[in-house]
Amino acid sequence: MAELLPSGDLITEKELQDLLLWFRKNGIAYPWEDNPTPYRVWISEIMLQQTVVSAAVGHFTRWMEQFSHIGALAEASEQQVLKAWEGLGYYSRARNILKGAVYLTEEYGGRLPDTYGELIRVPGIGDYTARAVLSLAFGKPYPVLDANVRRIAQRLYGRREWGSGEDRALLDALDRVIPRENGGLRSPGLFNCALMQLGQLVCRIKSPDCGRCPLASGCRAKKTGRQAEIPAPKKRTVKEKRSVLILLCNEKRYLLQQRRKGIGKGLWFIPSCPPEKEKDIQNRLAPSEVLPLEKRVHLYTTWRETLEPRLYIADPPEDAVLCELFGDDPLCWVAEDELETHPSPSVYRRILDDIPG
Repeated sequence: MAELLPSGDLITEKELQDLLLWFRKNGIAYPWEDNPTPYRVWISEIMLQQTVVSAAVGHFTRWMEQFSHIGALAEASEQQVLKAWEGLGYYSRARNILKGAVYLTEEYGGRLPDTYGELIRVPGIGDYTARAVLSLAFGKPYPVLDANVRRIAQRLYGRREWGSGEDRALLDALDRVIPRENGGLRSPGLFNCALMQLGQLVCRIKSPDCGRCPLASGCRAKKTGRQAEIPAPKKRTVKEKRSVLILLCNEKRYLLQQRRKGIGKGLWFIPSCPPEKEKDIQNRLAPSEVLPLEKRVHLYTTWRETLEPRLYIADPPEDAVLCELFGDDPLCWVAEDELETHPSPSVYRRILDDIPG
């Protein structure tokens, strides 16, 4: 691996001062930053993983109203936690948060410890989240490395490609410049927030606003005019899939299915089938009416599923028939006024909201 820092530090002392001054003037005050307790920082950082900030803000506020402290979270059921997480995706994060809350209640009396070694033993807390909690909540000099910070570094160094080894080197470089004091403008938490928001607001993936960047004077990508091509775009193959959703209805009750494993474990789905199997299911269910609902698209990391929902008005078949048609995952008839209490992926929630009155 080529040397990441051929000479000097990541940023100069003047650039550090300019960065912190920029953040003071332009930084966005997110709700978790108003009162950065260890618990609030922990929840916000997990929410922000693989989620856009705008989507996390409302969820965070509602979460804190429902689970105001770790003890309240530890006493919640998995279904309550999944429901509170509904719409954020990657639901394993929510399940891990619940496991973490139970662990913290049993081992630490409902508080987060303030050492790295203890934090990474908490279920669902890895290197990044431990560093965020230590710096933002406890004021300790632990740099954090997210996609925004990595992108800034790639442009500062003019590095189009980036390997896993560079992350370790970058953390070492950040460790050399992160403030050690914890007060005023110069604190570890402010430094980390400033870098992350600089990537979010200025050093964006597309159309970076170099004229507003406090680090522009030392940026090799800007000097060579290569901001648009750094970092190199990720190559991703997306697979296509079509599924027919059979929303079976009987006297304002709807059949839902709870997934027991895999993606969406614990969530409630509308039973589905491949398009070529729908005719057989229709013959078996003998609906009095079939109403098409609006098509939806469910996006995953590596595939795109087109959902074609149908509302089947039919008498309820025997349980054995339903299991034969839709598999062994638990099936449940849910009254219309109780649909909202069953946590579902956001695209399925929109389909349920489309049910004709």
